[in-house]
Amino acid sequence: MTEPVPPHQRDDLLGQLIRLDRALFRACTTFRPERLTNLVEWITGLGDTRAWVVLGMVCAFSGPAGQELAWIMVLGGLLSVTSTNLLKFAVQRPRPFEAGLDRRLIDEPFGNSFPSGHSTQAMTIVTAVAVLYPNVALPLYCLGLAIALSRIYLGVHFPFDVLLGILLGTALGPLAVVFAEFIAY
Repeated sequence: MTEPVPPHQRDDLLGQLIRLDRALFRACTTFRPERLTNLVEWITGLGDTRAWVVLGMVCAFSGPAGQELAWIMVLGGLLSVTSTNLLKFAVQRPRPFEAGLDRRLIDEPFGNSFPSGHSTQAMTIVTAVAVLYPNVALPLYCLGLAIALSRIYLGVHFPFDVLLGILLGTALGPLAVVFAEFIAY
């Protein structure tokens, strides 16, 4: 019986994509000055579930419009966590530090990498809020993208993990709004 070929050594399209992703990861994690790293660590913290929970609680106690936002954030969070975990379970891609590319700048629990949960959740919530409040869409998308890109910079996700998280979150945001409107009526 022959040993299975590691995904990054395959000769097919998937192998080529994985090699490209690994090369992009190495390029993105080459220059990381300490001053910028401190800011990026703070930004990635904004994407933690507990940060979204605190923001949702603030919204919930700020009147009817805030309560609507809090409800949409809960639905968006549930959609993003559920879809991300289903994909992580199905794909089972190791994180860069588990795949021989340990360039972590933060401690990250072991677990599957594809797609990035921070990226998916951030983009789901900011897209949902941007649907309701288009006048603040640009700063919200900047925040979501900053959170997503921080995951590559800090060495805990490959670029394609983050890209799928961004795309998935951008699709799930409007869905959270639709679900919230459906449940409200």
